[in-house]
Amino acid sequence: MIHAFLPLLKKADAPVIVNVSSGLGSFDVRADASRVEHGIPSLGYSASKAAVNMLTSIYAQFLPGVLVNAVDPGYTATDFNDNSGFQTVTEGTDAIVAMASIGPGGPSGTFTDRHGPVRW
Repeated sequence: MIHAFLPLLKKADAPVIVNVSSGLGSFDVRADASRVEHGIPSLGYSASKAAVNMLTSIYAQFLPGVLVNAVDPGYTATDFNDNSGFQTVTEGTDAIVAMASIGPGGPSGTFTDRHGPVRW
C-alpha cells in the first residue's frame, strides 16, 4: 500500500504515513504485568503488529521527507472484539487522527497511543 501511494504522498506538502499497530505488538507493553496486553495469548496478531512496528521504523529511516509513525488505538469496542473494548471508537481514533494531522517537522519513527509515546 505504501509503495502504491508513495508517488502521491511525495507530492504532498507534509506527507504522513500512520500505521495502526497495537500494544500487543510491543515487547515492552507485553512484558509489563500491569498491562491488559500482558495476559492476552495472541500469537499471530501480536507477531503481525510487531512486524508493523518494524516496518514503521524502517520506512521512517528510508523515506526522507515522509513522516512515518505507528499508533496503538488501544482496546477499543469494535465488531472485531464483540464490542468488549474499554473505550469508544472516538477514543480509539484520537491518536490516529492526531498523528495523521502532524505538520512538517513532526515526529517520525515513533510509536504512540492516546496517552503519548509507547516503548517498542
